[in-house]
Amino acid sequence: MFASDGSSERATSIEDYQNTCSEFIIDISKDYKEWVERYHLGEDEAARRNAAINGIVKTTNDWISRFGNTIKKVDIIMNDGVNKMAESTAGYPFKFEVSVNNVSRYAMHPLGEVRVNIRAVPKKDGRLVCVGNYQKDQLLLINSSGPVEFALSKESMKGADILDDYVILNAKKCQKYDVISLTTVVEEIDGDYVAESRGYSTLILLT
Repeated sequence: MFASDGSSERATSIEDYQNTCSEFIIDISKDYKEWVERYHLGEDEAARRNAAINGIVKTTNDWISRFGNTIKKVDIIMNDGVNKMAESTAGYPFKFEVSVNNVSRYAMHPLGEVRVNIRAVPKKDGRLVCVGNYQKDQLLLINSSGPVEFALSKESMKGADILDDYVILNAKKCQKYDVISLTTVVEEIDGDYVAESRGYSTLILLT
């Protein structure tokens, strides 16, 4: 028997669900690589994006197998992988990275307060960068197997030459081996309009 949650009726065992979701990750990666081909990028850039997608497939499925001991955790890890593939397919027109203790994309962190560093620099002179909303009324996308609250300075949402700030995740009410997926959006601003906008997804295992 496996650890259950609200969606456990979708699978007869956690192993079955892990396998189903791992196969889905492999299948959907083919669609993203087809999109890379449709963009008619240079050979080197296309190779970089396809390599990133392949790496996401490998690491996401490894995390599903190692840490996805409930349906909810598997769903969080799988959806995070899909987000990462979409982000890698689109690429980054400006410098943008999110990290936890200098580790990007997949990180492990002790229970408690998690400091997530957001760094971005505009590509063109005269442009600014800032944290933007994931959706109209939603600043960040956070999916977690345990209760999580966040704090972010309002200054991060104002245009600046260089963005270097932190999302503080309060995971004190979580349990060991809970997972958190955080997607942060940064906008590159040119004058009065948003010239570019990209998301960056980070998966965190609490230890």
